[in-house]
Amino acid sequence: MKSCTFELIINILTYAIKNRNKTFSQKDFKNVVYTKEFNNFDINDKITNGFEYLLKRGFLQLENNHLTYYEKYKLPKNIIINTENYTQVYKNLSKRIILMHEGKEMINDTYEVKNDFVNIIDAVDLTNADILSAAHEKEIKITLCKILISFQTQSKAHYTLLSIIQLLELKSAISIKIKTYNCEFSSLNVKLNNIQFNDTSIVLGFDKCSFEIDSIDDILHIDSIDNRTLRELLTSSISILENYSQPKVQELINYLKLY
Repeated sequence: MKSCTFELIINILTYAIKNRNKTFSQKDFKNVVYTKEFNNFDINDKITNGFEYLLKRGFLQLENNHLTYYEKYKLPKNIIINTENYTQVYKNLSKRIILMHEGKEMINDTYEVKNDFVNIIDAVDLTNADILSAAHEKEIKITLCKILISFQTQSKAHYTLLSIIQLLELKSAISIKIKTYNCEFSSLNVKLNNIQFNDTSIVLGFDKCSFEIDSIDDILHIDSIDNRTLRELLTSSISILENYSQPKVQELINYLKLY
């Protein structure tokens, strides 16, 4: 996946938030973006790369599977925005969201956003692609959940926003411990349903409860409710997947074998 400038990605996400109740295309975005800000040379490719970046990381949702410059996108239903209807507020929120994902405390307008987590994102997409039986899909999701929560971040937070978004995509049962400035709480055997961004806080919505936190840093611990080790889960998952002949499944096997 190619990189594109941080500022362009912020503008695309801002546009998605402003238009969160309707769909839009890459061309719609180009019609309103101030292209001189991003250098008009290859602007179409830059916009395409920016859309792909946000799509792959779960911040945009594609209406169908045929990607073109006129394809319609929208903000995913499981990402809720609760803030005032002002462009600058949206842009500041977009920047805060991306910075939480990237795990950087500072990033300037010309910095190229790094390409990370690509393999785990592809693995989650494959598992959600209805190519496995329901029982096998559940088993693979538990394994991917264990992999996600094993990732170490470069920031002071235990987890990145991207990890939370991918757990949201998986909907595998987890236990979670949270400590905010005012209180500490935990929950067992819950599935993440949505994430809501307020002006100064975040609400994690589960199937049985919801928690308001100040930042991703407040999440102390996440774990799968499955007590098997990652090694045991990997062995079981690879054994299951070897019964399938599809090339895409082989890609998933190769990814799991990396661990």
